[in-house]
Amino acid sequence: MHRAFLLLGWLGLAGTGCHREPAASPSRPQGFQGQTLPLLASPALRLTVAGLLGARPVPVVLDVARPLSLVARGCFQGEPPTPEGTIRAPEPAGGFRSWPVVPLPAFSVGPVRSPMKTAGLSGEKACAVTLGADVLEPYALTVDPLRREVTFTASRPRADYVAEAAASEASREVHVMALSREPLGDWPLLAARMTQDGAELTGPFVLGSREPFSRVSVRFAEAQGLQPLETAANLPPRTFALDAVEVADGVGARPLVVEAAGRWDSPSSLGRLGPDVWGRFTATLDAKGGALVLRRPRLGPAEDSTVRHCAAPDGSFREEACYGLHVRREPDGSLAVSGAVYRDLPEGGRLHLEPLGPDGQKLTSSCGVGLSFPATSRGLTTQHRLPWRSLAQSLPACHAVLTTARDYTLALFEEGRQPECPTACVFVTEATSRRTVCECQPTPLGEGVAVPSRGASSREPPPEERELEPEDPR
Repeated sequence: MHRAFLLLGWLGLAGTGCHREPAASPSRPQGFQGQTLPLLASPALRLTVAGLLGARPVPVVLDVARPLSLVARGCFQGEPPTPEGTIRAPEPAGGFRSWPVVPLPAFSVGPVRSPMKTAGLSGEKACAVTLGADVLEPYALTVDPLRREVTFTASRPRADYVAEAAASEASREVHVMALSREPLGDWPLLAARMTQDGAELTGPFVLGSREPFSRVSVRFAEAQGLQPLETAANLPPRTFALDAVEVADGVGARPLVVEAAGRWDSPSSLGRLGPDVWGRFTATLDAKGGALVLRRPRLGPAEDSTVRHCAAPDGSFREEACYGLHVRREPDGSLAVSGAVYRDLPEGGRLHLEPLGPDGQKLTSSCGVGLSFPATSRGLTTQHRLPWRSLAQSLPACHAVLTTARDYTLALFEEGRQPECPTACVFVTEATSRRTVCECQPTPLGEGVAVPSRGASSREPPPEERELEPEDPR
């Protein structure tokens, strides 16, 4: 049955309104504790923040599973600095890599002046700095996927989180998952279960924060009866389409496409669990404390076979509490809009948005705008700049109108995904031409490629979106 729900005026969990950054401190702090940093805008959830290497702006990746912090070769003009030595470090996928250690120019992350003077040199051509466990270990990282922020606090024992969860407010569902440590590399391991047509793979996975997608060892998955998606003849498997990936009963993501790791030689893990699973919650990653804490709004009893309302901050259960919206102004002046749905979407769904002008009034135009979600379990988020750049070529009139927007509010929710938008997407529809254009999240299958049927015909795999791991310079 087709359902629509009017959302105008709801401000409870929506979080609407432009985000205001705190005023800069006259002196830079030396540590991350107490800092809340915005993640760089991205459709998929990535733990990447803004940094400054010398005078050069750089993306800074937060990688809780990497023992050593790294700097990409592409961050240096010409040849990188002369190495001060070499360090040999274990890899989560198995084996060791040797990294030249090079001196760094002055380096800061957001308002924090980093004490890092050296880093391992990776062979990546795109400039990026990776902060590993050598920097992040003292901290617990709390990731808010709707606001796209990460907050640093001091690491605490898991017992503290368990006690806190027992006393949590009734409107929140809190799960404290135990993390173990890999004996050799010391990165965090999390028990998880992957299922597909009755086949099941259960065991330890590396808790990953570098890449948005989870991975599973082809060897271990096929040994338990999980079947990869077909690719062109004689090419190795690239993905598995799974019914569910869970860290506890009903706690995870379903369905989900994960990457197929042909080279995963680790004796202690089956793959990597990424933000496509734990990022469906407000998550605290505390590797040193041995805890992954997952929080989300509590669901009420089902009113019919498909619909369950979500808990509002006052403890009541309302349909409107199942939807979230956050609008943030980026340093370049553009607006980044993120949305979330906190209940299951058996048929997908659309969050329609109202653009507001400089005077706070609705912008009147023939252009409709919204966020579209595929059929999925609760907690999926997506973030997009509005308007995005290529909209100027595809729908120039709508691009011009949305450029004048200063904020967005929730207007209407409808069951069913936008037909033109296969994954989590932002869409703009021009009423006069009846044309709809989308910008969609990437998946392991490619940008905006939906979960296929496992009986689909063979095809060439898409090119990699980016390097999945730092390249060994040797």
